Formats: sequence, C-alpha cells, structure tokens
Amino acid sequence: MALFFRRSKKDDKSHADALYTKGQWAAALAAYERVLAKDPDNLAVLRRVGDLRAKLGRTKEAAEAYRELADRYARGGFLMQAIAVYKILERCDPEADDVGRRLAELYAQRGLARRGREKERPLPKIPLFSDLEPEAFRRVLQKTIPRSLSMGETLFRQGDPGESVFVVTSGVVRVERQGTVLAELGEGSFFGEAAFFSHEPRNADVVAVTPAELLEIRREDVEALIERYPGVADALHAFYRDRVLDGVLAASHAFRSLPPEERKELARRFEIVRVDAGDDVVREGETDRSVYIVKRGRFRVWTVPPGREESVVLATLGPGDLFGEVALVSHTPRTATVTAEEPGEVLRARAEDLEPVMGRHPQVRQALEALRDGRARDTVARILGKRP
Repeated sequence: MALFFRRSKKDDKSHADALYTKGQWAAALAAYERVLAKDPDNLAVLRRVGDLRAKLGRTKEAAEAYRELADRYARGGFLMQAIAVYKILERCDPEADDVGRRLAELYAQRGLARRGREKERPLPKIPLFSDLEPEAFRRVLQKTIPRSLSMGETLFRQGDPGESVFVVTSGVVRVERQGTVLAELGEGSFFGEAAFFSHEPRNADVVAVTPAELLEIRREDVEALIERYPGVADALHAFYRDRVLDGVLAASHAFRSLPPEERKELARRFEIVRVDAGDDVVREGETDRSVYIVKRGRFRVWTVPPGREESVVLATLGPGDLFGEVALVSHTPRTATVTAEEPGEVLRARAEDLEPVMGRHPQVRQALEALRDGRARDTVARILGKRP
C-alpha cells in the first residue's frame, strides 16, 4: 500500500527559499505563489513574490503584489513598511500615486483605531511626518528615496556632509565614533538629524549591522516644498525641537537637571530666528533678556571696551552653544554684541518662559549664573590680552 505524505506550509516555504538561494527565480516564484495561496496573510512571502515578478520582468504583476502589500501594511498600522513598499511600487507603476494618496488619507487618522478594527494597530506617530497635513505628507512621501545597505556597508562617515535624514524601515544600523558604538537603530528609527539641521559635517559613522532598508529625505527636496506647503516648515521645526533641541538641552550644563517632561516642554518654548551674515542677534546695551541657542551657523561675540576704539572678539559660537544668559540672570543690559558671520538660525526663549523654570528648579539658575561668571572671567582675560 503506497503512502502519500502531504508537505506542510513550512516545508513549502523551505523549498521555495532553497530555489531562491540557488538563483532559480522562475521556479522559486512558482513555489512562493503556492505558499501564498495556502497562507495569504504571509506578508514576507507576498513581498518575495513581488520582488521575483519584478526580477523576471513581470512588471504589471509585480505592481499588483506591491500594491496589495502596501495596503495590507498600512491597514495593519505598519506605516513605515507601507511607505517603503510604496517607493518600490513607484518604480514598477508610474501611476501609483493613488497608493500615496491612500497612505496620506490613512495617516490623517494617525493614533485613531478604525471602527470595527479593534485588533489592528493604530497608525503610529512618526517623527517629521507627524505634523503634516495629508497633501503635504504625500508630497514629502514622493520625495523620499529608498536606500538598501548590505551587511557591513557604511552609509556615511564622520566628517561627511549632512544633507539628508534617514529612517530605518527594516534591519539594524550601528552609530559609531572612532570605534566606540554609540547606538544601534532598528525599524522606525530616524537618524542623521543633527547634521541635517545644523548644516555641519556628520559627527559619527553609520554602518549596517544586518541587511537594511532605509528611506532618505534630502534637505534640498524638503526645502523645495516649503514655499508651497508652509506646514512642511512647521513640521521641520517640530522635528528639530523634539529630536535635536531636546538633546541639546539634555546635554547642556544649565538644563540637564530638568525632568525629561519639563525639558521637552521648555524645548517647545523656543522659536526659530533666521539671520543673514552681518546681522546682530543681540546688541551691547540692549535690555532684552531672551536666551538663545545656535541652531545653524557661526556667530561672533564682541565688545568695545571703555576707552578703546577697536572691538575685542570674546568668543565664536556654533551649533548647540547658548548665549544671552548674562542679561537673563543679572537683570542687566547686554554686555556684548553677537553677530552672525554667515547665514544661520538661532532659537530664542523669552525671559517670561524661562523665569518660571528657574523658580521651580533653582539649580537651573545656579548653572546659568556659573556660566555667566565663567564668561565674565574670560571677557576680562581677553580684554587684558591674557587669552588668545
């Protein structure tokens, strides 16, 4: 009596994987399609089916698979994966903008569970995208660039220009500086924002720990959208405030002691001030008591000492540096002028926003006073010619 054994779905998948590994694309595709017929909820297999159809030149069928995959990811709340698949779909189907519009519409419901879909994840809050209206979201989405990294591949190195910000859609990347691992970032992680906003070089290397897929958002593409969609500028400001400014405050001797939630609330109080080369941000003798943090550019701190005609440069400030603390804590006029040496941006917090914080947290006032006193000593030393 003959015995017949029915192969399990797991065996079918293993067989398809073996064919794929051998480069037998047509046979592997047929095997994966059989697996998908038995297990239609296997999104990894659906992705493989789309990839193989594209590899075999069956572009229209590949687009059908990617379209379904993007929609399934989005409906399940996996928006970053949906975006990544949408970017692949664009290459197969130039008319795929309906999918981008669908993602924008779904994302407009972010944080809300759809009626009758209690088991589905709510759409997540995604940095940068979170504050965009649907149409602006769709336009930014169109500008994102998919990037693939093989294991061990370097995305960028310390000192490279920081013209893009990235988000991991799959895999893991490692952030390291001179051999020291600073972080490992997985799915959904944004990185590269510090150099992106400061226009400074990269301050670390990023290397793929595993094969990884990323989305790249270039500064030039986002800036091109700002004039038409002002909400993009607002979203960039919110992204900077949440991702970079909070980190600057956390690293600042003056503000690091604040509880995280209060520090984040303080970060929201800072407003962006754009300046051109030669602009004075503050002038000696003025009575304004706002505090500033450099976001982008270089700034010269200078004064004209009594009895002299020539100015003395007291310091040069760059991204992350704080100034204006003397007038804030001493209730005195400005003791120096701060001038932009190049086009840049600073973030300003007004005295009325900072004084309640100092009242609740005396250590913040003490730290600002210590900064004031240290700078006063430096000023005296420079005026006397005892420091270069």
